[in-house]
Amino acid sequence: MKFLLPFSVLTLVASPSPAQMALDAVKGFADLEKVAAQMALQPYQAPTQQLDPFYEGLKYDGHRQIRFLRDKALFAGQGDTFRVEFFHPGWMFKKPVVFYSIQGSQTTGVPFDRSHFEYGDLKVPADAKNPVGYAGFRVLAPDSLVKRPFEFMVFMGASYYRAVTTELGYGISARGVAVDTIGGEPEEFPDFTHFWFEQPKPGDKTFKLLALLNGRSITGAYEFEATPGVSTEMKIKATLHLRRQVKMLGIAPFSSMFWFGENSHPKPYDFRPEVHDSDGLQVEIEGGPSIWRPLDVSRDLRLSIFATDRLKGFGLAERDRDFSNFQDLEANYHRRPAVWVEPVSGFGKGSVMLVELSTGEETWDNIVAMWKPDQLPATPQEPLKVEYKLRWLDQHEPGTLCKVISTRRGFVMDSDDHLYVIDFAKGAEDGSAKPKDWAPDIDVVLSAGKGELLDKRVMRNKETGGWRAFFKLDVPEKTNLLEIMMELKDEKKVISERWMYQWRR
Repeated sequence: MKFLLPFSVLTLVASPSPAQMALDAVKGFADLEKVAAQMALQPYQAPTQQLDPFYEGLKYDGHRQIRFLRDKALFAGQGDTFRVEFFHPGWMFKKPVVFYSIQGSQTTGVPFDRSHFEYGDLKVPADAKNPVGYAGFRVLAPDSLVKRPFEFMVFMGASYYRAVTTELGYGISARGVAVDTIGGEPEEFPDFTHFWFEQPKPGDKTFKLLALLNGRSITGAYEFEATPGVSTEMKIKATLHLRRQVKMLGIAPFSSMFWFGENSHPKPYDFRPEVHDSDGLQVEIEGGPSIWRPLDVSRDLRLSIFATDRLKGFGLAERDRDFSNFQDLEANYHRRPAVWVEPVSGFGKGSVMLVELSTGEETWDNIVAMWKPDQLPATPQEPLKVEYKLRWLDQHEPGTLCKVISTRRGFVMDSDDHLYVIDFAKGAEDGSAKPKDWAPDIDVVLSAGKGELLDKRVMRNKETGGWRAFFKLDVPEKTNLLEIMMELKDEKKVISERWMYQWRR
């Protein structure tokens, strides 16, 4: 998957500083926190790593021929447990990263080894200089989990990483932090430059690793505890230090792809009805509301901000699981995982940010979601500490509320008025205890621009067993932006997710 935002690859800092010289002494998160704090007080050193010309010149087709030998995996000889396989530098991934293994009280470097790869039809020159390190890695679960080798997690490129479940394939990409994604400054992509793997044992359900983040504006110490399964769960701790002030810092950021969906107009000339990895942003706030924001793209950047000091969680989701709505036998977009972030500590007053960028194809990640804290540390000595759970799963359910299951829109027949049709699952308040002709009330609120609500109603959808909400809008020609909010109510009680949408001309 390509990225529409500027893309950076894993880096290796060339000249060792006192902080970096202590890297081989890291045995736990507290040790790594000290290294990151020391590095934040030093000038940033841009990476200067040159691959051998043979590896430097590899293209996609050549690089994909290089395969790591499974029996050479780190921890392969430890029994039925987690193993680590490495990626070879080359093509887009030209700058190696440094790895260590922590076994008890011993920290040992994991050097590059050419004999751990098969090179297919490539003719590697005998005098080709070996890279300093690998380009990234993937983690395989114990074979007993699904009775076969199962790759469930990959780290490769800047601070990007992805995971799958036992039921769902790769889709959304997470990363360590987002720096100046919006705000006027060029976006910065700090790198995970060093990793430490804690030696697993047979019977372990969780794989633990540490990562050092380094960039022009920021350093950070990270701890990941990953547990694969039907829902793959990660516990993440991070301590961050700002070398300099930034316009925007995104915590728990991830990116996805949305080209077109059931709500897109006009649609590309494509045989598939929909093409996307995710179809909506989900935000939950303590005490309510529970928000569903369908994704969409237009010619211009779209920015949505959900401010709160009571964040319960947020994530991107692919709620549409019907193959007939995608018709793609290769990409399997209907089998892409959702991602859900649950704050544990460090998430105070701030905003969930959604950035939707225009795209003309499906190979670019053009959707970014993140948490933006309102207050950032004023000096490099002041740490920003956060802890959260990150789940890769089928769905995060909004409790007993009626859940949005589809969003469609178009013009009213023989008119330029806009018609919105939103389907909800029935939820706990299904109307079974109400009179036969009962239906929820519909509340629609317009903001950010001028528009007139012409009609609104709700009816039972016998095909889904839930509710279908309709409303019509008259949008004046001078209106270019309109924020729309809608929810279902039983008198004053909200019984549905809050559906929110950004209309752009």
